[in-house]
Amino acid sequence: MRILIVFNQPAPYKVNLFNELNKLIPIEVIFERMYASNRDYKFYSLNSYEFEHKFIKTGYIGNENSISFEIIKTIRKKHYDLIVMNGYATISEMLTITYLKLKKIPYVLFINGGIVKNESDVKYAIKKSFISKAKYYLSPCAKADEYLCYYGANKEKIFHYPNSTIFNHQILDRPLSKLEKQELRKQLNLPIYSQIFVSPCQFIERKNNIQLLKSFLNTDKILLLIGSGVQKPLYENFIKQNQMNNVIILDYKDAFELIPYYRASDCFITLSKEDIYGHTLNEAMSQGLPAISSDRAISTWHLLKNGINGYIVDIKKQETIDYAISNISDNMAQAAIDTAKQNTIEEAAIKIHQAILEMIKK
Repeated sequence: MRILIVFNQPAPYKVNLFNELNKLIPIEVIFERMYASNRDYKFYSLNSYEFEHKFIKTGYIGNENSISFEIIKTIRKKHYDLIVMNGYATISEMLTITYLKLKKIPYVLFINGGIVKNESDVKYAIKKSFISKAKYYLSPCAKADEYLCYYGANKEKIFHYPNSTIFNHQILDRPLSKLEKQELRKQLNLPIYSQIFVSPCQFIERKNNIQLLKSFLNTDKILLLIGSGVQKPLYENFIKQNQMNNVIILDYKDAFELIPYYRASDCFITLSKEDIYGHTLNEAMSQGLPAISSDRAISTWHLLKNGINGYIVDIKKQETIDYAISNISDNMAQAAIDTAKQNTIEEAAIKIHQAILEMIKK
């Protein structure tokens, strides 16, 4: 049995997923790029490939796009029982899907998430031509299904998998006690007794961190921003102008380095204007953190239950954000862990393997 997966670039969580999936069924992966040019180099540094793979090494365009016929050449040379396309947005992907449609070769569309936007009739028609013609779909949740169905997908052809970046062994068995958090904060040089809200992200406009900073004006709660990006000077200037002494900015840290900062904090928070999924939410919950997350992130709708393990907030309604920040409770920590235990890389591999077998059987 030969399974081909076409993927844009080797994000570590996907490499981990493919390693787990390869234990259940042999896969071959073609990466369109070795890296995304707008990502910190450390993002890829720990990757270990335990599956058959190759990189397209030429034809890079912009941050993530590519143009190459190499995928088509590979498909021509070999027979595959299933071809899984992780996208349709790059030129390479468009060329490949067009070829598959012309040759009447079925393909599976494997999405991380999706947000319906206002767009021209032409853009809608192009997206629909690629999405609606897939034979099957792999989707992370019901909210992402809405995106697929908007562009013509048959809901009965959609299979679900948990879109996770964490392994089961990385999840805490129980929330840390106050004393354990305080000891950890001493090691990390963080305020010991204040309530800490952590937000790891790219420092870009889409992440909406100026509104986040405004939400922490005139409060003694601590905001811990972790990341890198072009807007860092903007944040620093805002903090200086408003004489905020309750904001800490730390440089980018990979998923492994973030774990102690999650554990030392009291709540995860993001007010992102748009996240195709939003993995850091599940990562934080796995370390016993209740969460506050924008309704613009797809993972929010899959993982959060208002008042149980955190809050879903509307970034157009500041009062929902203020209420959530004021009402986070330690009692939500265990519920956050319980949610994370249902959303792991191992579980994702199992669900995708089951879906692949059903697809081939049909």
